[in-house]
Amino acid sequence: MNNRLKHIYITLSDLLGGKLFAGHDKDMAKRMASARLSHKDVLDAIESVVDGTEPKIRYVSNYKKLLEKAVTTSLLYLDELVNKIAGTVAISHKNFASDPQVHAYFSSANELTNFFSVSSELKSFFAYTQYEPAYTILCMNHDDKTILGMEMQNDVLVRDVMQTAVKFSEHKVMSPAASEEEIREAIKLCIFEGLITYALKKLIGLKGEYRELQVQRDSLRSRLRSRKAKGVGISQLLSSANEDDGECDGLLEQIVETEDELKKLPPQWELPNYYTEEVNTIFEHPEEFIRLESRFVNINNMGIKVSDKSSKDGDCIRLDELTIDNVLKLSLIH
Repeated sequence: MNNRLKHIYITLSDLLGGKLFAGHDKDMAKRMASARLSHKDVLDAIESVVDGTEPKIRYVSNYKKLLEKAVTTSLLYLDELVNKIAGTVAISHKNFASDPQVHAYFSSANELTNFFSVSSELKSFFAYTQYEPAYTILCMNHDDKTILGMEMQNDVLVRDVMQTAVKFSEHKVMSPAASEEEIREAIKLCIFEGLITYALKKLIGLKGEYRELQVQRDSLRSRLRSRKAKGVGISQLLSSANEDDGECDGLLEQIVETEDELKKLPPQWELPNYYTEEVNTIFEHPEEFIRLESRFVNINNMGIKVSDKSSKDGDCIRLDELTIDNVLKLSLIH
């Protein structure tokens, strides 16, 4: 993880002792104080964004000022988002049978034990600390699959009933820590880095489009030169002048269309400013790319979804699903 963001949320006294950006309004200043977010934290976050997206942004003389409000907006959004995640869930071999959430996440107590016993993250954590139990983020994918199963209806066992099985897979342990507070900070950091990855992919796409248009234009120009050079000596007698003229006209038309597309993009010397604007737009509106949806699902002990109105053999579990567009979609447990 990026060291610059490890301590992104500090004490209120540090915040009040620091200098806030002049561009922040009173409401944002209050939210920063509530989130324990300081001037230095925002500066460090800006540098992490630039490092992770496009270092050439530093060629823009006032890039920090241009990005300050947008990056602050994202940090505050993540703080509020993560605070909405439910409290911790105790996971152990002992409570596999008694806790419906734990029972839903793993197919068996042995699977649970084996998964955590081989986790390199947990092994590293316990190798250097005496804290027990460990707090960690458990990320999973989950899928709803339609199956044919059996169900009791009016005391009669009915076969071939359409059912929805909820399957959790690809479990991952992330950022073990000694407290719930540290875990929430780790989740904020993880999501912030995901937003940086989203911005990076956007810039890579823009750069690819720019290069593709340049290559296409140069190739068309080369073909046009080749066609115009044709016709020396005997080859001129063997070729059709009308066909050559028609092909040249077609190439000229394609070159004009390609150059028109290139004109929509900034020239090479303005790209740092262009990248800065793109990154600023993304971090100014994090809610458009990052979403946390909390929903409740009734699941029986066989992992089958039952009707919300039905109380038979079903336990309600909470799912906090994090989505970062084009980066990841995971269920979060901590």
